[in-house]
Amino acid sequence: MTRDILIGVDVGGTFTDAVIIIDGDSHRAKSASTYPEIGRGVLESCRLAAQSAGFDFRDILPRVRKFGLGTTAVTNVIATRRGLRVGLVTTRGFEEVLRLARGRTQEADGWLTSVDPLVQPGAIIGIDERIDRNGTVLKPLDREAVIAAGRRLADEAGVESIAVSFLWSFLNPEHEREAARLLRETLPDIPVTAGVELRPVIREYERTTLAVLNAYSMGAYAGVDDLARELRECGLAAPVLLCHSGGGAISVEQAREQPVWLAASGPAAGVAAAARVADAAGESKVLTCDLGGTSFDVAHIVKGAPARTQRGDLMGYWTALPRVDVESVGAGGGSLTWIDERGMLRVGPASAGAMPGPVCYGRGGTQAALTDALAVLGYIDPGNFLGGTMQLDRDGALQASARLGEGLGLDAIEAAWGVREIAVAEMVKAVRARLSTHALAAPEHCLVSYGGCGALFAAEVARMAGLPRVLIPELASVLSAYGAATIDIRRERLTTLLLKLPGDADLIDATFAELREAVWQDLAADGVPEEHREVRFEADMRFFLQRWELTIAFPGDPATGDGGKQAEAIFREEYLRRFGAASTTTSGIVELVGIRAIGIGHMAGDDIASARSADCEVRTAEPAGERAVSLRRGLGAEQVTVYDGASLEPGDSFTGPALVDAPDTTIWVPQAMTARMDANRTLTIEAQEGDTRS
Repeated sequence: MTRDILIGVDVGGTFTDAVIIIDGDSHRAKSASTYPEIGRGVLESCRLAAQSAGFDFRDILPRVRKFGLGTTAVTNVIATRRGLRVGLVTTRGFEEVLRLARGRTQEADGWLTSVDPLVQPGAIIGIDERIDRNGTVLKPLDREAVIAAGRRLADEAGVESIAVSFLWSFLNPEHEREAARLLRETLPDIPVTAGVELRPVIREYERTTLAVLNAYSMGAYAGVDDLARELRECGLAAPVLLCHSGGGAISVEQAREQPVWLAASGPAAGVAAAARVADAAGESKVLTCDLGGTSFDVAHIVKGAPARTQRGDLMGYWTALPRVDVESVGAGGGSLTWIDERGMLRVGPASAGAMPGPVCYGRGGTQAALTDALAVLGYIDPGNFLGGTMQLDRDGALQASARLGEGLGLDAIEAAWGVREIAVAEMVKAVRARLSTHALAAPEHCLVSYGGCGALFAAEVARMAGLPRVLIPELASVLSAYGAATIDIRRERLTTLLLKLPGDADLIDATFAELREAVWQDLAADGVPEEHREVRFEADMRFFLQRWELTIAFPGDPATGDGGKQAEAIFREEYLRRFGAASTTTSGIVELVGIRAIGIGHMAGDDIASARSADCEVRTAEPAGERAVSLRRGLGAEQVTVYDGASLEPGDSFTGPALVDAPDTTIWVPQAMTARMDANRTLTIEAQEGDTRS
């Protein structure tokens, strides 16, 4: 029997989620994440998902067309500072670039500290070479010095990985590529990363940081490689595609050489899937929030696609990693509660993880987490967690909350109530920050919520932040895994030009052609059939002498022979939209900093394209029971109507306060808000007419 099967897995900090799509029907499961051997958790969640579909996992593997994986393996290595010992080879005179870190600092328990160095001073060596800002060689590369530097780093500094980053290499990569080649020949057992091979962009600090982070995270890839090998041995014929930070997927082979692209891959997959949900609901202006075990991640969708950034902060390091623009706060279901030196109650950013997890998991945890507070307050049914497959220890959570409250003069219920209030405030702050930073009007946007814990907070967060609607898809708790299954391959190539417009038309046209051919061949190497390939173009542009660029997308194929006039017109229009007419003049000279080609491989096919929701006859949903929930401080528990998520049908509607117990999550509908299920089984929650609360 021939089947067309897609599998997506998201390895989170607490749970590993799997989604298996068979003939368009989705089947899902969760299992505990297993670090550092992530493969055990991946295989177990896949086995459970296949079992829910009535199949044995090994039997369906040969029929799988795509296996997508989002993993936090690289993220965890960087976040916990457990990477390889890195050496850096750079231009002489610029050895202190990383230490100076552009003056950046990080917050630690209320104190500002310097950014943790990923490379020790004794492992940084400057080489005699120099290329100027025009790409002209001023001082030839000292090849003997490169070889000597490599041996010194290996023998004296004991490095396990080497990064190479020279000044102005993005304009002329000759020296950097040659140095990397010499180091690889001299030290064949030590991986070497050249910044210009990763991302040939302007700004030496961001480019160097990216190269160092890649070298630092080389060891994080081992678990992924082992998993891919085991899947092949079990019968998987399709390639394993890894979700990367840019909201696409790359092959195992590319990820082996460039693991840094896997940082923040889980959130990126989720945002891409949320874009499908929004499109199906007919929503064009969308914020997304992902609340899992570790963090609350906020992003937004522009013209049907996730908003992206070309540089930014990655766990304390400002780097040139392109990625889906996600902002995070440490408020997840596993976020631990504590009292700081000021005697203030805090939630996160440290997380209980999968082991031991929150106290209510009964795995040895002693410090109350946000999930414990939800169990104590009654939002979660301890006997029906994950559809009844896992029993929660509410008494243990109650005792942990009581211990937390002792230091504050609160009882267990009051302490749990305070924990939830603080978590909600942090989430609202993150959403408001997103709105203000990107000049987004809250009343014009809806919120797509996902993640195992997100539906318990989303409606309340949206109302407080001024968003009128919340969409909670049926696959909300595993949406990042669904994204991993359906996400496209995404390959990028970039050329930096630093060209004033209008400029050399032949140079611009030749750059477009070379980049198009390069990403076309990248997609071919990844096994994407020609009919499933697509190439798009973007340009990084700014007014001459400005410090930062804007990224503008070309509609369809760029115009040829115009010397960049089309790009200039699009840039000016976007600049005026963002910053207003008073921010610029028509006489300002526009600089084309770089051109980027994006190769898209549509590997999931057209069968999973979003289907627009049809109108459903609205009817009143039938309750399944009631649950006592502590909604207000000091007033005791109140009876709240509970609905069975699996029994709700398209068109079913009800009014809060209410809870929905779905098979793998719980949804909270606050008072004066109405919920209705659409034809795609997405629950829409919005304020009742006349409700003015915010």
